[in-house]
Amino acid sequence: MATGTKSEGDRALLRALWMRSYLPNLLFATGQGAIVPVLAIAAKHLGASSSLAALIVALNGLGTMLTDLPAGWIIAKLGERRSTLVATLLMLVGLSGCFFARSVAPLAVGIFVQASGWAIWSLVRLTNISRISSVNTRGRALSIFGGVSRAGQVVGPFLVAGLASSRSVTVSFVIYFLCASAGYLWLEVARDRSDLAALFASPAGPRSHEVIITHRREFATAGVTSYVLGILRASRQVLLPLWGAHIGLDITQISLVYGLSSIIDVSLFYPSGSISDRYGRRAVAIPCMGFLAVGHLLLPLAHSETSLLLVALLLGFGNGLGAGIVMTLGADRAPEVGRPAFLALWRLVSDAGASSGPMLDSVLIGAISLAVAGPLVGVLGVAATLFTARYLEETHVVPERARAIADAESSPTSEWSTPE
Repeated sequence: MATGTKSEGDRALLRALWMRSYLPNLLFATGQGAIVPVLAIAAKHLGASSSLAALIVALNGLGTMLTDLPAGWIIAKLGERRSTLVATLLMLVGLSGCFFARSVAPLAVGIFVQASGWAIWSLVRLTNISRISSVNTRGRALSIFGGVSRAGQVVGPFLVAGLASSRSVTVSFVIYFLCASAGYLWLEVARDRSDLAALFASPAGPRSHEVIITHRREFATAGVTSYVLGILRASRQVLLPLWGAHIGLDITQISLVYGLSSIIDVSLFYPSGSISDRYGRRAVAIPCMGFLAVGHLLLPLAHSETSLLLVALLLGFGNGLGAGIVMTLGADRAPEVGRPAFLALWRLVSDAGASSGPMLDSVLIGAISLAVAGPLVGVLGVAATLFTARYLEETHVVPERARAIADAESSPTSEWSTPE
């Protein structure tokens, strides 16, 4: 009976999260997805060169990464609810600046400000879900969160394609503004008013350097896994379209290949969370990294649209299999006191990996060739997969194992029993 009650409670939590977290996040992620494809175009329309336009695009990721640590401090000082308001206001102010920008500099500032708001918003949601979910639901809770975020980033570009024209790329900023406003209002209406902990600041926690010292083993093992996963995921987004262009595919063919890969990716978010909760985090992290590594190794062997599609589907499968795994690994390890500070550092590690991926690709392509870049990144992925298999500690005791431990401890013949 107790097991059934617990299972029903887990399902009730997941249902509640749809209204209180997932659907609002879907709106925010849709807005984020709407602006990403047009940032370079918006910069070009304001007179930026191609290199400067690329830098403007990089500010979206850089602003998020540089705000990860301050976001932890803000959440600890203000609490989750007020931090959500701060995050939303930053996004709205930044997007307004982007919309009214008449030169590159104000556009750059606006992009950086909205990215800072996105960093705080994401960390608030990660902190909240990791705090209220049990260890038996955390894999599903965070994989759904990751899947919803990816779904929004797929929907966003289609909204822009349907509403924008070649002369009005700023409509993407309007879409994000409306999505963020609606998402915040939805969150306020649907929030759990019995969750008083969301209103208050966290207990005084350790500083960032103290977190690193205290949890150095976690960052040296699971942190390395998260960092390399960030590299592999970001590298996939760079090398796949570049290789498609290299073998002579046009933009429509490349978009179709990438779109089908994304469908596989998004469709796996719930199965990946279920596997994580049922069989442990390693059962997701290791194959996720392995499939991404193999996909990179196989990329130079794709010489047609069909073969590239097969590699893209493999990469999408690997990426989708790991939906939410980086957040789950961090949430499992986050201490009760100082949770925001720990998770802020955890996000910094994964965001640093995501930023390192394109830079690594650029260096390899420039120093050697595009054909070699994929396999070399794949070799890094294989090494990281072996490292993960050897050193990643399992933090989640699956139900079957928990019952076996309980039976062993209660048995009179158990080696753990106290002798009479």
